[in-house]
Amino acid sequence: MKNLILPFLLFSSFFFGQQSSLKESAGLFPLYLVDGMITNEEQLKAFGTAEISAVSVYKSDNLPEKLTPFINFISEGIISITMKSGTENLESVSLERLNIQHQFDELNPVYINRIFVKNNTVKILKDAVIESEIIENNGQKFLNIWTVKKSERNGIVKRSGGIKLPPKEKSAVKNVILK
Repeated sequence: MKNLILPFLLFSSFFFGQQSSLKESAGLFPLYLVDGMITNEEQLKAFGTAEISAVSVYKSDNLPEKLTPFINFISEGIISITMKSGTENLESVSLERLNIQHQFDELNPVYINRIFVKNNTVKILKDAVIESEIIENNGQKFLNIWTVKKSERNGIVKRSGGIKLPPKEKSAVKNVILK
C-alpha cells in the first residue's frame, strides 16, 4: 500500500500543478466533485495535495451508485475527489435550496453548466457558484448554475446533452448572480 501512495501523490501534484487546466488542454468541461459535492477547478486549487485521499476520473456509464445523479456529465467527464478529512467546514447548498432561493419549486429542474442534474438533493460548494441564470425554454423556466467563468464558456452549449437555446430565445435568459 505504501508503494501506491508516492505515485498517487506525485500524480496529484502534477495534476493540480499544471499551468494549463484540463479543460484548456483537452477542450473539456468536466464536472468536479469533492466528497460528492459539486465544485469547480478554482476551488480545487485551494486544497493541498496532502489533504486528498483519492482521485477518480470517470468517462463511461459504469459509475458508482453515489455518482448516478451525475450520469449526464459522462460525455464531459467526472473528476471525483475524496478528501482525507471531511468537508463539513466547507459552505455548501443543495440544489433544492437554490431553487427555493430563486423562487422555484424545490423539484424544478436544475442544470450545472447547462447539463441537467438528476437529483436536486445534491450539494454544491457556495464558492463554486460563479453565476446563476433563469432560463425560459418552451414555456418552462429552470435554473442553470455556472461553475465556469464567462470567459471560459466559449462553445460550452455545443455539447451533447446540454441545453441549447435558439438565438431568438437568448433574450429570455436572466442572470441573477454574478461573481
